[in-house]
Amino acid sequence: MTATTAAPLFDENGNFDPAPGTEYPFSISDIARATARLLGDGWTAESGCWGVSGTLSGPCSTDFAFVVDYEDDLIIEYRYSTDDDFPEDPELPKAAIKCDSGVYLERASASDGLDALAERSAAAIRAITGR
Repeated sequence: MTATTAAPLFDENGNFDPAPGTEYPFSISDIARATARLLGDGWTAESGCWGVSGTLSGPCSTDFAFVVDYEDDLIIEYRYSTDDDFPEDPELPKAAIKCDSGVYLERASASDGLDALAERSAAAIRAITGR
């Protein structure tokens, strides 16, 4: 049996060049899907183009879009609707910060792992929706 060798992380010019799919083991849309699973029945997620966004839909009229903004923050965008009767001033979990387009997860990064990011996202959405 022969040992397999891993692809080099750097090219012949010394530039970082990991194999496709190895630098980031999951996409933004994967976070939306994992969050939907945690929120349970009635929640679904759809991938945006190339997986760089995801939209979470549930038992309310408002959808939640997972995106990364120009400052590299993971944002959960939503528009308040009077149809949903969300709490007016929700008590967000620690490190979920209100912003103009919704909330962002302070210092969130891929190195946190998919499960941790989904748990943080689900906690924020529960606070926003009051559910």
